[in-house]
Amino acid sequence: MTKHILLILGIALITSASLGAQSPSGRAYPTGIYIFCGKEIPRNFYYLIEKKEVGGQWEQVAQLRAPQNAAALQANMLNLPAYIRQTMPLPLDQSDYIYTRQSKSFTTDSLYFYANDPKVLAAVGCGWFDDGLTASGTYQYRVSRVFQSGPVVLGEISQRFPQNDYRGSLEILQFKPEGEAVTLYYGLSDSISTHSLKLFRSRFLANDYRETPSSTVYANLKGRTVAVVQDESVVKGAAYSYMAIPYDHIGNMGMPSDTINVYNLTKVNDIGFASDFKAVADKEKGGVNLSWKIDTDLFVQGYELYRSKDYDIGYEQIAVLPNGTTNYFDPNLDPAEPYFYFVIVNNGFGASIPSARVPVILEGDQPNVLPPQNLTATLRENLVELTFHTIESDTRSYQIFRGDGYTGELTLIASFEAGEAPTGALVTFVDTLARSTILQTYSYAVADVNSSYKISPISERVSIQYSGGMLPIPLIIEAQLRGDRILVVWEDVSDRSSVVGYHVWRSALDNGGVTVEESRIVATLPYNQNSYIDSLLIPGVHYRYALESIGFDGETSSQSMHAGVMVPQRLPLSPGQVSAIASDRVMLSWDNPLDPSITGIRIYRTAINEQASLLTTLPADQTTFEDRTAKRGIQYFYYIVTVNNRNQESKPDEPVSARIR
Repeated sequence: MTKHILLILGIALITSASLGAQSPSGRAYPTGIYIFCGKEIPRNFYYLIEKKEVGGQWEQVAQLRAPQNAAALQANMLNLPAYIRQTMPLPLDQSDYIYTRQSKSFTTDSLYFYANDPKVLAAVGCGWFDDGLTASGTYQYRVSRVFQSGPVVLGEISQRFPQNDYRGSLEILQFKPEGEAVTLYYGLSDSISTHSLKLFRSRFLANDYRETPSSTVYANLKGRTVAVVQDESVVKGAAYSYMAIPYDHIGNMGMPSDTINVYNLTKVNDIGFASDFKAVADKEKGGVNLSWKIDTDLFVQGYELYRSKDYDIGYEQIAVLPNGTTNYFDPNLDPAEPYFYFVIVNNGFGASIPSARVPVILEGDQPNVLPPQNLTATLRENLVELTFHTIESDTRSYQIFRGDGYTGELTLIASFEAGEAPTGALVTFVDTLARSTILQTYSYAVADVNSSYKISPISERVSIQYSGGMLPIPLIIEAQLRGDRILVVWEDVSDRSSVVGYHVWRSALDNGGVTVEESRIVATLPYNQNSYIDSLLIPGVHYRYALESIGFDGETSSQSMHAGVMVPQRLPLSPGQVSAIASDRVMLSWDNPLDPSITGIRIYRTAINEQASLLTTLPADQTTFEDRTAKRGIQYFYYIVTVNNRNQESKPDEPVSARIR
């Protein structure tokens, strides 16, 4: 029953969208313009598509005919533009069905579910993709039906490029974590124009979204069209963030959905987490009381306690406790020494993430009322040098505190011995900051510990601003061959750090994998440009691109992952409408294709039981030739090819024949 509902829903969407689609029309997509010629299938005629520049003449760009068999229809789909093939799945397994349906009718209405699919319409000869456009502007087209009696103009089309009129959006309605898969339900704002959607996934809080393979079906949920998306490449117990983008029938992208966070467990409430972890010094007992809370003890098997004298490293396990325990006393600790603790819960899904690290210090016996003075902070790369003066003669050690921002909570990060420095001596401490891509502000303060282990008040704060020390690496989103150029698009990372520009690196390999161009910088671009068009290309060469971010001081990031594009060998277009007429000579005529790379015409001649030989070479604009060397009574066969500026010949059409009687 569900499958029938989904099929009926899909047919309803397509049928509604096709209403009124009688006249030729055009729509822009990211790499070109799609031309719809009409619903009539071109079997006893062909569609002629012409194009002209502003103020120019109409020039033929395409002739569309219905395929002769299912294999030809499938080949037409495989020859669709790369962007269309990569964005949307091709119904190749339906080639026999589509061919059978279209061969029994004169209109595309016979295709039912596929009646408004541009990929299928192009395959049956009713649509055409003008791909590889790079210049923005308004493009003019004229569509005609051409019969043996002559052409009939169907209409002219004026279409802007680039232009995206699709405004589809998604609303996350619900999700179901199922352990082996995650299912998400998205409401569609435009169920008529929306073709499908792309699902992007990131590890929770990692912000590293990547398109993830998923399956999508459509259903009717309380009178609303809903996309049901299932991600089966998940790990049970992991946390993910999802975002989806809809696209229309020719690959125009809509608005990204809101982000949804999913913890992939069927019973999220069964997980136990430690909270409110506290460490309280007990001066009388010479130790620390540790306590915590647990929201649920289902599946909890026990707890592990860890301790260190350094905030970042050196933690050792001090106790393994059974389920039901929520406190522990850590004895025999030194006074005036900083200690750091965290707890881990062992539950039915493994160890939880560690709790927050909490510091504690046992107090001494003698008063200590004045902190160190004249604290300064100097930043060099990722090193912060703190200097201050000691004012006590009995100082035993110093404590360094650090907080986020100007007013964030200060946390003890280090403690070190004072040595035998005299009163008023200058003390130096260096803090190493972790490198990141985020601009941050840190504040510091210091205290000292006297010989009786009493801790002074904390000094006044000093602050530094830290750029993060590590430029983000841009991710190449797209590298595509568009006509005779390669377009490289990458992630804009300038809003995350102090990026002022990008280096574009390029290397090249031949078909055998031999390097023909070493990696080098081919462009240096400003921060507000995240695309590059490479037009200096050689056919038959595989080009590889990588990106670097550039900082204010000339610092560069590591190179991104490479993206490669193969520039194929492209033969010139073949002549069309070749004919041969014999009188006292053989008159040949043909139509030259619209191919600016053509530099000449070659005519080959043969006879029965003879090898073909080059008869003549002509200029690129010639369309007729008289063979005055043909002998009477011999049946000659001719085929004509074009030659491009790389001396490559086009594929020959079927030969034409003539005999002088």
